[in-house]
Amino acid sequence: MSGRVETVLRKMGQSVRPISEAPKDGRWILAKSAEGLVVCHWDIDPAGLAGPTWTEANDAARGYLDEYFEGWIDPAELKLWDYATLADLLIAFVDDARAFGDERALRILKARAKAE
Repeated sequence: MSGRVETVLRKMGQSVRPISEAPKDGRWILAKSAEGLVVCHWDIDPAGLAGPTWTEANDAARGYLDEYFEGWIDPAELKLWDYATLADLLIAFVDDARAFGDERALRILKARAKAE
């Protein structure tokens, strides 16, 4: 996602690492693709898939090869120090979702806003 989210993350000291360095031990990561960030983990035996793959958190039937991703971010190392930074990141995410036409992300955000 070459957009606002990446810019905010860089300001926070986060940078995208090469996907070849991503942990393949089952830990969850934020993988960066051309379409955006994907929450996934390396699954050595995913149900219904041909072999080891990056499996998406919300869609275990969907897998990705290393080549699909440009890099990754360790969510455990994200440092959201204050509400202003968190607000900047959320606004950037919404801006990027609109810019990239990510209707799924926008539907999730709208549903969460209505739930409150």
